[in-house]
Amino acid sequence: MRFVDGDLKDSAAVQDAVRGADGVFLAYVATPDIMVPLIKDLDETGVKRFIAMSVPDVYQEVAGPFQAWYREHTGLVWKTNYVDTVNAIEQSDLDYVILRTTWLYNNPAKTDVDVTRKGEPFKDAQITREAVAKFAAELLTGEQDYHRESLGIGEPGTEWAAPTFR
Repeated sequence: MRFVDGDLKDSAAVQDAVRGADGVFLAYVATPDIMVPLIKDLDETGVKRFIAMSVPDVYQEVAGPFQAWYREHTGLVWKTNYVDTVNAIEQSDLDYVILRTTWLYNNPAKTDVDVTRKGEPFKDAQITREAVAKFAAELLTGEQDYHRESLGIGEPGTEWAAPTFR
């Protein structure tokens, strides 16, 4: 595994960084102006496996007690260009997984993940960065077997009205 820090708008640098990789994890919620060229760069270098972070509610799926707080603090996500980003990934030929992650916090002891699929209600209020990193790594190594899916990921048992760390 190799971590790359650079400018996602530098196509030559992106292609150099990903050439020969088995997969790519993008730990950045990108807008279409970044995502569309990135998909092209992945295609041109032959990378097929792509795990991309995104935000919940692009499908208006946030539900339960968390919905009011989430929308008050993020707006109406499904009316933003994040929807276009998700659409670009879903319309690509990549073996993608979109991770719609809820509010993040740090706690190395909490790495369990609650998974919801596109079309299912998303109710979890928080998840640790460590859980997201572990789950993404498991997607890249094949320990988690999801392909061409958009997954909501949260911490089990956090169907609350708001994150606890706010």
